[in-house]
Order: sequence, then structure tokens, then C-alpha cells
Amino acid sequence: MTTSSKWPLLRTIRWACWALVVLVVAILSFAWAQKELLKPAEVKPYATPFELTDQSGKTVTEQTFLGTPSAWFFGFTHCPDVCPTALAEMAQALKELGSDANRLTVVFVSVDPQRDTPALLKDYVAYFDERIVALTGTEEQLRAMTKARFVFYKKVGSGESYEMEHTAGIQLVRADGRFFGTLDSHETADVRLQKIRRLISE
Repeated sequence: MTTSSKWPLLRTIRWACWALVVLVVAILSFAWAQKELLKPAEVKPYATPFELTDQSGKTVTEQTFLGTPSAWFFGFTHCPDVCPTALAEMAQALKELGSDANRLTVVFVSVDPQRDTPALLKDYVAYFDERIVALTGTEEQLRAMTKARFVFYKKVGSGESYEMEHTAGIQLVRADGRFFGTLDSHETADVRLQKIRRLISE
């Protein structure tokens, strides 16, 4: 074989080698991407650190509520409609859960520390269901906690007749402190109960 006739063959071998390298790189890249997709996502826990006071005057933290799924609602006792409706719906859900109700902790956090004392909160939540935990704290404690949980609230008006604007949804949290989902007031009672059952069955 002459020298000139070798060049096309050498070029073919060279291109074949490059094509093989590109193919190997592509396969390895695809395998790495698939591995990354299958890795469990790092989820920031909903149960970020906080310190508040319950309706019995006892100090509680985020650790108090780990180990059991929970449902969190933020409001105030002077609320004319949204808060009592939400608490009544949660009380009904606890009733319908029957013996499974002990697998869920319902928490009501007051965003009105000026008026909502632990004693007042104790009587308020007991009206709906004595199993509901009520929390309050200083303005600084509440601001830090609600900010971490993406809950909005604002005082509107002045004097003793002021109102509190606030996030109205109920937030569901897994036993390990990770966010699960929300309950919306526009959902039917059956839909809300199904969500709660899925939460406590995990």
C-alpha cells in the first residue's frame, strides 16, 4: 500500500476514535445526570427554630412538635370569621379522624400578642376542641417564627378595636418537620380530610 493511500484510512481511524471518545463522554454525562436526578432533594425543614408559650404558660420550641404530623393555623381570638371557621373545621376533622386524631397535632398561633394571653387562648381553643394547642409570644418571637414559615400578618387600625390581617391557610407539616402542604378554606371538607389522612399515614 502506498503512502498516499494510507491517509484516507488514517483519517477514518482518527475520526472513529474521536467519535468513540465523544460517545463515551456523552454516556458518562447522561449517567451522571440521571444519578443527580435520582438523588433525594435537600428540603429545608419547615420546623425552623422558635420559642413560644402555650396556653398553659409552658415554653415550647420546634422540637416539641417533632415526632407527630401537625397542622398550623395563624390568627387571633378577636377574628370575626376566618379564625373561628378554620378552628371549627379542624375540630370537626379531629372528630372524624376518630382514634387517628392522636396522630395529628393541631396548632393555633396567635399573631396578636397584645391581647391574646395564654389564659385567653386556653379558653378560646377549648371552645372548639381541647386537643388544639395554642401558642403566643413576644412580637419579636412571632416575627421571627412567621417569617421563617412565610406567614404574613399586620395590625390594622388603632385602639382596642384594631384588626389583624393574616395568612388564612392551614399549613400541614410532616412528623420530621418537613412541609407537606396546605388546607384551603375553598376546598371541601372531604378534600381537607383526605389530605390530613395522607399526612398522618406517611
